Amino acid sequence: MERRNYPRTEATIPIECNVRPLEATEEPWIGRGALANLSLTGIFFFPDNQPPFKQGDIREFTFSLSHAVEGFSKPLNIKARGKVMRIEMSEDHTCIGVAVHFLTGPYFG
Repeated sequence: MERRNYPRTEATIPIECNVRPLEATEEPWIGRGALANLSLTGIFFFPDNQPPFKQGDIREFTFSLSHAVEGFSKPLNIKARGKVMRIEMSEDHTCIGVAVHFLTGPYFG
C-alpha cells in the first residue's frame, strides 16, 4: 500500500549537485550524478562519487539539471534545505543512492 502524500516523478536525468553545510566551517560538496525520482517532499539521486555527508545531516541542496527541460529556456535548478534520510547501495551493487527529505522548498528556477 502506497502511503506517500505526493506522487513521485521517476526519471533518469544527469544532474550537477552543490551541497552546502549549514555551518560555514565545512566545505561544500560539488559533484555530478543522476536524478532517480523527485516529489514535492524529497529527491532520490545517484551521485557519481561518495558524498561527504551521512544519514541525518541537514544541508542546503542545489540540483542543476544538465540540459534544458521542456518549457524552460535554460537548465533548471532545484533548491531546497533537506535532511539526508538514507544512503544505500543500489540493487545491482554498482553505486550508492541518496534519499533527501525536503525541509524547505523545493524551489525551481
